[in-house]
Amino acid sequence: MNPASQIPEPRIAAATRTYPGETACGDMVAWWQEGDATFACIVDGLGHGPDAHHAARSLLALVEGQAGIEPTQRLVTADRAMRHTRGAAAALVRIDPAARTITVAAVGNIQGALFSTRTLRFDGMPGIVGAGLRPLKPLILPFSAADILVLWTDGLRPVDLEADPQAARGDPERLAADLMASHGRQSDDCGVLCVAFRA
Repeated sequence: MNPASQIPEPRIAAATRTYPGETACGDMVAWWQEGDATFACIVDGLGHGPDAHHAARSLLALVEGQAGIEPTQRLVTADRAMRHTRGAAAALVRIDPAARTITVAAVGNIQGALFSTRTLRFDGMPGIVGAGLRPLKPLILPFSAADILVLWTDGLRPVDLEADPQAARGDPERLAADLMASHGRQSDDCGVLCVAFRA
């Protein structure tokens, strides 16, 4: 079989780190399967400590509990349900391996990039999930098996893999750990999510 015709398989890894002195991390990551699609979410509860952790955990539970719904609508629903929390920034992605597309819905200070033959960068739309949202527009990105998707919270300095193309095709678990070590700030919770693809 021609490798170009095979369906890529997402490989996902993440790293988080708690703000120094706190016992609960407000940056959280999760991923799960829904039929043929893979979903992944990175969330930054506002501030740090237990209240930030509660907001992040609430958002993850809400978006995971909406099977069959598109990412933008999941965040809108979560926004309405999270008015009692501190609120959060979040990016929710739906990966469709057969179509080779990634659908991104992002709000707040989450950044991301698809490192491919050319780098496609994006930021969350202005707002806070839990404080009322402007209309959200999904971002749809095509990907190939050699690409890697990286999402990170503002606890990390901006990620740039363009100078090291081998890292972009490497092990996502090692990459997440390396980015946390090299880009993580000591002034906040930190979270990074890496998605690699293979046929």
